[in-house]
Amino acid sequence: MAEMTKNDRVILLSAKEDFQDGRYNQVINKTEHLLEKYPQSLELNDLYAIALYALKRYPEAFKIVEEFADELMAQPKYQEHLLKIFLSNHLFMLAREVLAQASERAAVRWQGQINQAEDAFRATGPADLAAQTRKFAYLGALPVEQQVHEVKSALKLPLREYVSAAKTILSDAFGWQVSKTQVLLQLMKVQVSENVDFVWLDGQTHTISTDELKPLEESVTFVDVLQKVEQKFAADDPIKLELLEKELFTQSNYIYPYFDRVITNPSFWATAIIAQSFGEPVSAKGPEEKQMLSWIDQIHNQEIKIGLI
Repeated sequence: MAEMTKNDRVILLSAKEDFQDGRYNQVINKTEHLLEKYPQSLELNDLYAIALYALKRYPEAFKIVEEFADELMAQPKYQEHLLKIFLSNHLFMLAREVLAQASERAAVRWQGQINQAEDAFRATGPADLAAQTRKFAYLGALPVEQQVHEVKSALKLPLREYVSAAKTILSDAFGWQVSKTQVLLQLMKVQVSENVDFVWLDGQTHTISTDELKPLEESVTFVDVLQKVEQKFAADDPIKLELLEKELFTQSNYIYPYFDRVITNPSFWATAIIAQSFGEPVSAKGPEEKQMLSWIDQIHNQEIKIGLI
């Protein structure tokens, strides 16, 4: 990102003073001007969004922070602004992601705010909430495009209802594995501690302790495959690299959280993915490699079955 010029820094300081004095429209005018030059600035996007929030333009405020939510959430100075914007849009699961990353002192304060907001939401439309929860719980009955939409919409469910529906989704033998993975990752992000029954790619029911789940980037096996692909293509063919990375992330949505059971030899997995992606033959030497190819075929068949290939 370009370094802000001295003049632009003066404009930013002026916008911050306007915010302190309650001149929110002035803040918006100045930050919009600056964002044309520095669209990736977290500081500017945060200031713009919280000014919109102050004017009760809640959906617009969320639209601004949505793209940068993960980066903003990781920095304590932005967390309270995010929390306010999420709660004003009834995005309770995102508010709880902020809570999970907050300091102990902030978490004690914000926990009560979130609980109150969820209780108020339950009181305003219990029938609507029950219908939303039920629709999410039976996600597997919907077409794939709708499932993607519903997984996102479910971020507006209070925690108790989300967890209840999630248990139904995860134990659905006919549910789409990708949706189940998104639900598991969401439970991990808000640090839910539950034992859940999870019907995985192998068709078996596994009992998972959600507080033991890890993000993708902490899967050593998966990261190892990514690195091998990057080493081969990063310098010479970034287009092929992008295609292969997309394929690997698709696979991760089917494999999660059992990478070590599936990718028992990262070098061979990388070789097989590269070969299959570009129409080259790949053969297995021994039962371990044969098993890995069967997993790859299973994922491929799942994608065909739901019409994504």
